[in-house]
Amino acid sequence: MHAWGANFLSDLRKAWHLYKLMRSQWKSFEDLSKLQNKKLKAVIKYAYEYIPLYHRKFKEAGVKPDEIKTVKDLTKLPYTTKSEIQANFPNNIVAKHIDIKKCHSAHTSGSTGTPLTVVYDEKAEDFQKAVALRPNLSCGQRLFDKWIVFTDPRHIGKKKWFQGMGLFNPEKFSLFLPINKQIEILERVLPDIIECYPSHLYLLAKLAKENGAKINPRLIFSSAELLDQRTRHYIEDVFNSKVYDQYGGTELGRTAWECPERCGYHIDMEAVVMEFIQGDEQVTSGEKGEIVYTSLYNYAMPLIRYKSGDIGVPTDEKCPCGRELPLMKVVMGRKDDFLVATDGSLVSPITMDLIVKNMMEIEQCRIIQERKNLISVQIVEKESLSEGTVNQMTNKIKEVLGKDMEVKVEKLDELERDRSGKLRKVISKVNLKNY
Repeated sequence: MHAWGANFLSDLRKAWHLYKLMRSQWKSFEDLSKLQNKKLKAVIKYAYEYIPLYHRKFKEAGVKPDEIKTVKDLTKLPYTTKSEIQANFPNNIVAKHIDIKKCHSAHTSGSTGTPLTVVYDEKAEDFQKAVALRPNLSCGQRLFDKWIVFTDPRHIGKKKWFQGMGLFNPEKFSLFLPINKQIEILERVLPDIIECYPSHLYLLAKLAKENGAKINPRLIFSSAELLDQRTRHYIEDVFNSKVYDQYGGTELGRTAWECPERCGYHIDMEAVVMEFIQGDEQVTSGEKGEIVYTSLYNYAMPLIRYKSGDIGVPTDEKCPCGRELPLMKVVMGRKDDFLVATDGSLVSPITMDLIVKNMMEIEQCRIIQERKNLISVQIVEKESLSEGTVNQMTNKIKEVLGKDMEVKVEKLDELERDRSGKLRKVISKVNLKNY
């Protein structure tokens, strides 16, 4: 099949998935549970037969696939950790018949700073994109809205045929553009939709307010970082628009989102099973627990009872919107610090993560701003770090924080964690009260 034909079929598949997801969000919880359990049984059977890591783990646990009939039966299975995925990638965690070269690969540093590679085949990627678009449409995004996204430049690719007609056509710009340029773009385009990371939205709002810029999008979507109420209110006050937050990660894509009622995060139970664990026990409504995922659609690289490291609070409350997709009340965790550039401007911590996360020689990384003109980069090597990689990283940090910024790279055997066991990826020792 010609490439254009394959792409057209892929786009049709995305549209069909989106159509079904827009309908299924209004199903009863009973019907949603039946669908979820059906998908769960299928992926468990597949993982046992085709994924060596899970075949071994199930055997060691003494569990056969047909014993997993519902979500409640998942407790019979062991957890999957980041370190297990890293140690078994790709030979024992990716299905043997999958050609990785034809898959979409994503890399994440995760909340612990440890890089992880996840691959999706084309069908899984199509479904994931439909899942990611459902929250936007559910919150009021329209087909031909002017839509600005500030993101990792690696996410900026070629446009689809339908985007040439303005349909679902996000204009993507690099987060690394000077912040003044980004404000100029927003003032020129006057978008209906702005989508970005919360900390960067804050910086955009701050500069827009200082400059008196008249930017009033109809909708704002945030994701990828914790959104605290103070930041939310500031962004909303400046742009005179509501912020709808979304939650997820590279490992499983978008997994929970705020609807127009904003009473919590609806969990995409057609795509994932989310458990909340404290120790080895499932938490009850209102209690905090580590989020444990089981993917229901990525057959290239299934993740079963995957410990994400994120902390969330499930709730049995019902949303006034009428959707019976279950709710997660809040995502908890430590918020990374802002950095201060040599010119005195604030820089979102996500930019530092974007610089280092795809450098595959790095096992773990932490960036510390010791003082206004000094950045320390602490690295645990996965393999010997080349001088070229060090120079690339140093130059990129200086490009973002200022040419006069001193960057020191330190190689360590391990990084010190905080009391909670988390590893903060970005730390600022600069007093931010003056900025």
